[in-house]
Amino acid sequence: LKKLLEEYPDGTQVLREILQNSDDARSKVQTFVLDHNTYQSERLLEPHLNKYKNFNLNIDKYQGPALLAINETIFEENDFESLLSLADSKKQDQFDKIGVMGVGFNSIYHITDSPSFITGDKYVILDPHEWYYNGGVKFNFVEENLIQEYPDQFAPFAPFEISCNERFGGTIFRYPLRDSTFSNISKKIYETNEILKMFRKF
Repeated sequence: LKKLLEEYPDGTQVLREILQNSDDARSKVQTFVLDHNTYQSERLLEPHLNKYKNFNLNIDKYQGPALLAINETIFEENDFESLLSLADSKKQDQFDKIGVMGVGFNSIYHITDSPSFITGDKYVILDPHEWYYNGGVKFNFVEENLIQEYPDQFAPFAPFEISCNERFGGTIFRYPLRDSTFSNISKKIYETNEILKMFRKF
């Protein structure tokens, strides 16, 4: 991914790539939100991997400020496969399996190390470092009752009235801002004021 980022400019181009993906998905609405909050971490999903402990990382690493992007379309199954393949270290160079959306999605890794999103009844976490999950993981948050079981995990999505027992009628991407140089993808730390500058220039 670090190499792939060289093909995608930083700054406002990140927002343009998000907008392009939304347009490709035939969404008529695209909303950007900058969330300055840091959320509680007492009830978070249990990681599938424990590599984060080897690097002295915490389970709440991604509970801080984030950029959110909301549109009105719901992911199809091939969309999931596209992004999960991109996050899988074994498939990152196989562009034919990633697809156009996945390649364009690369630009978001300028600002984050672990995107997540809610679409329909699915909740997806991408982890290309494989610190917490094996590339990425997909949950059915309705069937698994995740919002009630792990409220802190879903607290950042609360303003959008996500119900614990019904599908969400669109997609909400959450991009926690990179807060350390520990990343293998990029060493650039993003502060909220830099996202605000992107908004003004966009």
